[in-house]
This record gives sequence, C-alpha cells and structure tokens, in this order.
Amino acid sequence: MRECFLLAGGQSKRFGEDKLLFEVGGKRVIEHVVERLRKVCDRLCVVAKEKDKFAFLKGVELLQDLLDKHYALAGLYTALKNMVGEKALVISGDMPLIKPEVVQFLFERAEAPLTLYSIRGKLYPLFAIYYRAVLEELEEYISSGGERLMGFINSLPYKAIKEEEVLSLDPKLASFINMNTKAEAELIIKLYGEGA
Repeated sequence: MRECFLLAGGQSKRFGEDKLLFEVGGKRVIEHVVERLRKVCDRLCVVAKEKDKFAFLKGVELLQDLLDKHYALAGLYTALKNMVGEKALVISGDMPLIKPEVVQFLFERAEAPLTLYSIRGKLYPLFAIYYRAVLEELEEYISSGGERLMGFINSLPYKAIKEEEVLSLDPKLASFINMNTKAEAELIIKLYGEGA
C-alpha cells in the first residue's frame, strides 16, 4: 500500500493569504495536489493545524497536527505517527504541478531511512519518502529542542535523487515549484496553462 501524507499546516506568511486555497485554473491548489496524488497513492492523508478548513476534500483522511508548534516538523511527526506501513510519501501541499510519474519514481527508488529529491542543488525534504524507523530519532530531535526540518534531515543518512534522473518524466521540473509567493503563483499559472 502506498501511503501519502500531504502537509497543509503552513502559515502562508510570504504569500499573504492561504496559498493552498488559492485558485489555479478554477481549482484550489490543494485540490490539484490531491487529484494528482490520488493517481499514485492508495491512502492519502491531509495533515493540518485546522483540518476543518479542508473538509471540502473528498476521499482523503484529515489528520490534526499532533504538535501545537507551527513548523514543518509537526506535520512530519504527525505523518510518521499515523503511518500504517513501513514507508510513506510526505509532501508539501503547495506544489500543484507535481506529476504522478515523478511521485511513482520516488516510490520505486526509495531506500531507508529517507529518500528525497535534490533538484539543482536544493534538497526537497517535503517531497520525500520517509521510513517509519526515523520516528524515534525525530522524537529525540524534537525533545532536545530541535525545530528545523533541515537540521533533522542533515542528522540522517539519506538517498538523494537528482534532476537528471527525472528530466524525462518532467522536462520543465514543474513538480518542484513551491508556491510561496505571488510571483511563483504567476509562474505556476503560466505553466499550468501550457499543460504542465
């Protein structure tokens, strides 16, 4: 079973409004992500601080963040605590152009304890396959005061998949565009209009 946890707990500070509810091509960003993940995932969970905000989503499990803090580690922790199998995709909800083939490729190439994309030198810890075995290490990291997701990632051995391995699946690398600003939203709208 392929489990996927979509993290929807961010504050959208740089965007100025809830970016996951922003419309691209007549659908909210989170709807695009859910629609594309459904093609690959058997179990799809949305992890959020305010899960009722996403009650309009059908065919997903809505999970409340288990930690009060507003940081990505809360979503990762909640995902790992709710994992049924040994591994799962943990992905940010603000990448509406993800290609199912790129997600599928990540599942196929996954190795414990963590496999993630490294695109043009940038690591994507929220487009990654995590193994349940890292939960204990994450709990230790949080209890020792750790708050940075990259701090935790750098404490683990991981496998990185580089852009040349996925260019045939996603020539524009549109799967890796996060929508953090209005300028990025404009680029996403343009690429969406071109069929990305």
